[in-house]
Amino acid sequence: MAENELFLMYDASFDEMDAEGCPSFGYVLVFNREDADRFQPGQNPENAAVSMLFTDHADGSISGDLLGWAHLDQEIFQHFPLGQFLLLMEQAAQVAINAYRQVNQVPDKLVAQNLEDADLLQFDVQFNDLQLSEAQSEQQLAQQMMLGRPYLDS
Repeated sequence: MAENELFLMYDASFDEMDAEGCPSFGYVLVFNREDADRFQPGQNPENAAVSMLFTDHADGSISGDLLGWAHLDQEIFQHFPLGQFLLLMEQAAQVAINAYRQVNQVPDKLVAQNLEDADLLQFDVQFNDLQLSEAQSEQQLAQQMMLGRPYLDS
């Protein structure tokens, strides 16, 4: 199961604001847990990686944009289908932005796993230091985020 994991690490050095004042958040995709553990925001990775930008648009839409690759000569890029990558980017953008909308904090890490016999990915959304308001417990937050699972509707 662990070999199906992909890691999207938040990197604030890519963050932007578009002309309408809408936030965009930078993420770097790495392909294994060891690379995720070594990841340093704002630094060029020493391993295969893909940088992308997720934008929360004023009209409520969400987009994911490819920024670039690191170490494109690595073997993983020979075996990682473009269609799978685009699906990952689209779904990860939905998950990250919807989590941000719920708690007004950008997730620090998304761990994606392929679900067997499906074109769906399951995401583990991780915050390093989530600050909830006093009126909001973790259980309430989890229920709110799972209600309707809006990030899977794309």
